[in-house]
Amino acid sequence: MRCKGEVISRIEVSARPPLEIAGSKYQQRVARLVTDLHATTNPSIISRFLVLRPGMKCTEQRRLESERILRTQPYIADATVTAYPDDAGGVYLAVMTVDETSLIIGGGASGQTPYVRAFRLGEANFMGEAMSVVGNWRYSENFRDTWSARIRDYQFAGRPYQVSIEGARRDLGGEWAFEASHPFLSDLQRYSWRTTAGSRDGYRSFIRPDAEPLAIRLKRSHADGGGVVRIGRPGRLALVGASVSYERELPEPFATSLGPGPTEPDTSDVLLNRYQRLGTARINALAGLRDVSFMRVKGFEALEGSQDVRKGVELATLFGRGIDAFGASEHDDFVSANLYVGVGSPAAFGAVEILTEGRRDGDTKQWDGLLASGRAATYFKPTERQTLLTSVEWSAGWRQRIPFQLTFADRDGGPRGYADSWLAGGRRVVVRLEDRVLVGRIKQFASVGVAPFVDAGKLWAGDVPFGVDSKLSVSVGVGLLAALPPRSQRPWRLDLAIPVNPEDGARWRVIVTSRNFTRMFWKEPGDVQRNRERSVPTSIFNWP
Repeated sequence: MRCKGEVISRIEVSARPPLEIAGSKYQQRVARLVTDLHATTNPSIISRFLVLRPGMKCTEQRRLESERILRTQPYIADATVTAYPDDAGGVYLAVMTVDETSLIIGGGASGQTPYVRAFRLGEANFMGEAMSVVGNWRYSENFRDTWSARIRDYQFAGRPYQVSIEGARRDLGGEWAFEASHPFLSDLQRYSWRTTAGSRDGYRSFIRPDAEPLAIRLKRSHADGGGVVRIGRPGRLALVGASVSYERELPEPFATSLGPGPTEPDTSDVLLNRYQRLGTARINALAGLRDVSFMRVKGFEALEGSQDVRKGVELATLFGRGIDAFGASEHDDFVSANLYVGVGSPAAFGAVEILTEGRRDGDTKQWDGLLASGRAATYFKPTERQTLLTSVEWSAGWRQRIPFQLTFADRDGGPRGYADSWLAGGRRVVVRLEDRVLVGRIKQFASVGVAPFVDAGKLWAGDVPFGVDSKLSVSVGVGLLAALPPRSQRPWRLDLAIPVNPEDGARWRVIVTSRNFTRMFWKEPGDVQRNRERSVPTSIFNWP
């Protein structure tokens, strides 16, 4: 039933494992085994995410918002909050959640020794306490092996605060990062805050046609802290606030050859003294406008799983001014913006998101560090079992102060099948077409589907080292999809991608992935995201 202002007498929470123990004896044994290995989310964790409490008046807005907040948690596949009449003229709430499969495991192998080249192990919901713990190891042929670990608590100290700690020893260099935040989970919140710190020492590679890559060593460190408050009513509001940030970037003035054996400085003039060292501290004004509603849909980014898409307009901005603090060596102005627009219905939906940033030097009055990326996509469902997906994705950078190259080899940015391509440039456009069809279910365990696809991309040289103007690069292929449990928001994919024009270093590939795209519209490619300022949020509406 719909909530109409009745008083809530009690809230009953039922947290369920990924699989129900039902069906034949064999199916029951398999489901029981999976359930025994899985720690179901603690009901108290679920209760604390609700924006309704016993004694409050039950409103439809808060009931639907409670459902949506639960579905955005990465360890929950689906959630419902249902109101039932009680004996006192009020209502009680029945909250039901279904967990995602929380075991994280992966790896890589080779036909030559060592046969195991990589291994990944973790838990996305450790002990059912809304905590992710993941560790990685990767073999390095020329340098030391890579080890990394990350811990993220999605409900620190029994509050909707998130704390993340991660660190890595890379084959060359290493990194660490810390973040604590009260993310903007709902328009019903009054405030949101974030503080971060981190450092990375590593090498940025440059792909070159018909030659071994070169690399520049880059040290980066950052820190920031700030928050925003809500002005206006939920659904149509503004966020305003401020933050203080610090950023230091120290690229080496020369390139390095990272081939077999010891690292050696390279004599190439192209990269000699190309990038500048920067240390800056800023006071930032944060402002955002939001006029959105959320619409529940099925089968957009998952096979059967639900997700909540934004309808309306959202704009987030940041304006920063350099100050004399923390040993800053430069004064500058910094601007960034994130714009999102979404329209449509559960049967036909379209959206576009654009991210930009740039820096104005206080001495030269020139703009540099300009970055832009975005995605425009449509989802069309002619039937409940079929989704036609089209998207156009673009990325670009100008006058970058630290090493920068856009490639077709980037996992998220390039056409599938071009992971070995040597093509690189300063601007990139990729078009993706996919016809995703739900085939059916394997008992209670999984949903399966197929997805033939076509990707096409083009690069422009721009002002980056070794950039080229490419021709249109096309790949075709088909993906096999499986979701465990059937309502999972994180399907597994096995894609066979075949480049149509493989002469640029591309070759056919089999790609296995398992990722959740239901919580975001646009995941920025890694070769763009890693060049963004580390100490400022991409969007105050999407603080992690």
